Amino acid sequence: MPYNLVVICLDTFRWDLLNHRGPVRVALPHLDALRADSVEFVEAFGEGQPTIPVRRAYFTGQRSFPWRFDYDTEGLWPTGRGWHKIPPEQQTLAEILLNHGYQTGLVSDTYHMFKPTMNFTRGFLAYEFIRGYESDNYRSGRLPVGALQSFVRDPEPHKHPILTQYLLNIRDRQREEQWLTARVFRRAMQWVRDHREAQPFMLWVDSFAPHEPWDPPRSYVDSIDGLYEGIEFIYPAGLQTNDLSSAEAQRVQHLYLGYLAFVDTWVGKLLTSLQTAGVWDRTIVVLLSDHGTELLDHGRFGKYPSHLFRHNTQIVWTIRHPQHPGRQEVASLVQSHDVFPTLLSCLNIEYQTVDGRNVWIEGNQGREQDRPWIVSGWDNYASVRDKEWNYIVNFEDPEADERLYELISDPGEQRDVAAMHPETVRIMREHLEGFLGQKLPAWLPDTVRPGIAPVSRYYQALNLRD
Repeated sequence: MPYNLVVICLDTFRWDLLNHRGPVRVALPHLDALRADSVEFVEAFGEGQPTIPVRRAYFTGQRSFPWRFDYDTEGLWPTGRGWHKIPPEQQTLAEILLNHGYQTGLVSDTYHMFKPTMNFTRGFLAYEFIRGYESDNYRSGRLPVGALQSFVRDPEPHKHPILTQYLLNIRDRQREEQWLTARVFRRAMQWVRDHREAQPFMLWVDSFAPHEPWDPPRSYVDSIDGLYEGIEFIYPAGLQTNDLSSAEAQRVQHLYLGYLAFVDTWVGKLLTSLQTAGVWDRTIVVLLSDHGTELLDHGRFGKYPSHLFRHNTQIVWTIRHPQHPGRQEVASLVQSHDVFPTLLSCLNIEYQTVDGRNVWIEGNQGREQDRPWIVSGWDNYASVRDKEWNYIVNFEDPEADERLYELISDPGEQRDVAAMHPETVRIMREHLEGFLGQKLPAWLPDTVRPGIAPVSRYYQALNLRD
């Protein structure tokens, strides 16, 4: 019987914290156990950021960057560059596996995947969308007076549309099992039970956690932080060092760490369900993330196009294969569009040529590949990275922002050394120009139609009437 495939994709999960190499530590026993029995790609990076471009590369094996598609995004929120559907001519992983007799399932609360026309459900026999994360327009109404006071300094709903929508969505939540993350993994566990007699199967579990809001059950945070009585900045994107007291900044970090621990607990429950269902020895388990986030690494929280640093662009990628037990590390530079051909190769399924490459070398997973450098893009920024350097540039206006970081002596990418290494800057810039097919400043033929969150319009209107 062919192997089953279970993919667990986590949003905004920092690779260095998973590997306990980051600036802060958190206990992740279930993910540690999975990594201890997996091949791990320790130099894996997203090629087009953030959420939707990364997942489109996962699903199709085709690059998202350079941006090149002019699809209608009217009404989508957000509508960044590359934030569009899977093109109809690109075959998806689920479609291929379905055509090879796999039962295919998707369980997710990553609401961007389910917006009209996005096409991420193609090829899935069954899919379940768990509603309510972040600014998913799931529930409406009006927040009680003072509902925002625990989370922001200026509690006016129209100033915080994303957080306001989230609080509307979760207003009846009480028990841990009602958290969106728990609901996703509980439904995934049920899917496994339903399909243990219907093998082979492929299940894609896409958890938007630990994306903001960093709002785990407080027991996971209190075990790290102890007593805290200040504002809970659960949506800290954009907050900088000077915006917070030291106690507040530490609490934000602990909210994120607590969220990682919460996700770890529920990943562990899903892995146990595979064993209980009797399918563990016939199942390849893949762990992915789409990007990381900043925890004041560069003076702020969140992730930004101009900050194409390792802690933002590196992705989690492990493969637990029943035939290859034990931990192995692969230090080759690999990217998100390599996931598609690699997984199909693990399943011995042929596929048409795609942009990505198979990085699973049977019997020699640690063999170096021949990719000497990689390119990642986000909005109007690009990064060219190899094992020694990270070059970051505004490709539309390189004179405004062009930086170089030396990775051996400065792994945290804190010191711009472009002025001291003009020849390296020239080489990395030529790499990018060759990749884009044009000199910098470069122009890419995509179109962005900015949207406004509906809840923002709603509370702006209420504010005007009141």
